[in-house]
Amino acid sequence: MLPDDLTDLTKRPGPGSHRITTVIDGRQIETLADLPPLRDRLLFVGLNPSPVSVEPGHYHQGRLGQTFWRRLITAGVIPHGTPIETADDALMAAGHGITDLLKIPTARDEATDAALTAGVGPLWQKIAIWRPAAVVFIYKRVANTCAGRQLTEPWGHLPGVALAGRPCILMPGPYAPVESVDEGLNFLRNLASALPTDRA
Repeated sequence: MLPDDLTDLTKRPGPGSHRITTVIDGRQIETLADLPPLRDRLLFVGLNPSPVSVEPGHYHQGRLGQTFWRRLITAGVIPHGTPIETADDALMAAGHGITDLLKIPTARDEATDAALTAGVGPLWQKIAIWRPAAVVFIYKRVANTCAGRQLTEPWGHLPGVALAGRPCILMPGPYAPVESVDEGLNFLRNLASALPTDRA
């Protein structure tokens, strides 16, 4: 769902709680705000917020979510020593952004395929406005939904998959073998280091 005033989409909030109340399908929902990237930085896309993340107002505070932040630290996307509790603020400080395909919080991956598919159009519109260098899917279910098919790639660049003309990348899954995680994070490290730094 997009706001009536699309200029709101480009506002980059400062550090602190990112919990918001919004109306989704006619109901008031507490969720997490989109954290837009600067132009030509990375946009990370998750499935949907968990209540354990919405409560403190910071992305990916559950067990699997914390693994995601540790991987970004390992890949050098955010600085070493970044507190996991506020890692989304460090991500924003580095110019990157994060959002979810579906903004309705659930404790587990229980969203229907139809609900996720309905989120692809609004995500495409946000990407067209934000113009990130690449879209990085955190989970394979999100990548499959956005691609409209089951992907065979376990991680890395997804050939033939683009949103609003932006290339799409898949991170290694949370239970991927160590070797795949190491290779995937090295790919992400190289991607981040190759981004232009002279445009915002």
